[in-house]
Amino acid sequence: MEEFSLNQIKGFLCSVAPETKKTLQNFDAFLKSELEKIDYDQEKRLEVLFYLLLTKLQMASIETPEIRKYFCQFLEEMKKSTVYVTYEKNIESENTFFLGRISNVTKNINYRLKILSNKVKVNQIRAFLQVCEYYIHSLEQIYKNLSMSDRVMDLYVVRMDIKRSVHFFNRRFALYVGFTIFKGISLYGTSFGRLAITCFSSIILFGSIYWLADFFAPANLRMIDDLYNYSGYLFNSLTTITGLGIDASPATWLQRLAMGINAIYGMVVFGMLFNVISTKLSMNN
Repeated sequence: MEEFSLNQIKGFLCSVAPETKKTLQNFDAFLKSELEKIDYDQEKRLEVLFYLLLTKLQMASIETPEIRKYFCQFLEEMKKSTVYVTYEKNIESENTFFLGRISNVTKNINYRLKILSNKVKVNQIRAFLQVCEYYIHSLEQIYKNLSMSDRVMDLYVVRMDIKRSVHFFNRRFALYVGFTIFKGISLYGTSFGRLAITCFSSIILFGSIYWLADFFAPANLRMIDDLYNYSGYLFNSLTTITGLGIDASPATWLQRLAMGINAIYGMVVFGMLFNVISTKLSMNN
C-alpha cells in the first residue's frame, strides 16, 4: 500500500486546481481595483461587491477577517442602495428622537405614495429589487452550504426587507403592513428579544385596558372588585394571553371585547414564538 503524509492529503483535499486558483486570484485583484474606482454608482458597487464575495468564498471556503469585512460592506451597500431607490433622499440620522423618527416614517410613506404614480420609476425600482433578491438569495445558498448560520440570518433579514418593499411597489399593501408588523414584533421571526419585549408590553397594555373597562363599569359588574389591585389586572392579562384560562368573568361588552382581542392576540404571539423557534432551527440546520 502506498504511504502518504498528512500534508499531502491536506493539500489534495483543501486546494483547488492551480489554474482555477490562479483565475480566482486574478478575479479577486480585478474586482478590488474596480471597487476602488467606483465612487457614486451604488448599484455598480453592489454588483462588484457581490462577485467579490463569491470569488473570496470560492477561494477560502471559510470566513476570513477579509471576507467578513466585505460581507459587512456588502450589507451596508445593499441597505444604502435600497434606501436610495425606495425612500426620500434626505433621511435624518438614526440617532434622532422618537418623534423625529415618526416624522421620517411619515415623509417616507408620502414619498413612496408619490412614486407609485410614476409607472416608469416603479418598474425601475421593481427591476432593481429583483436583482437585489438574486444577490441575497445566491449568497444565502453559499453560506448555507458553508454552515454559517449567523450570516444566513443576516441575509434573511435583508431579504425580507426587500420583499416588504416589493409588496409595496406591487400595491399589495396588506402584505406590506403585515411584514412591517412582523418585523417590529420579532424581526421576521429571528429575535427572541423583540418577541419578549412585545409580550411584556402586551401584558401591561391589556392589563391597563381591563382596568379602564372596570373603571367605566358599575361596581357590581367589575371583573376585579378593587380598582387599586393592578396586579390582578396584569395577572388576568397574563392568563388570557397565554391561554391558561380566564381569571375573571367579563360582564360588560367592553370587558368581553378586550378579553376577546387579548385571547386572539395571544394566539398570534404564540404563533410568532413557534415561528422564531422554527426559523432559528432551520437556519442552524
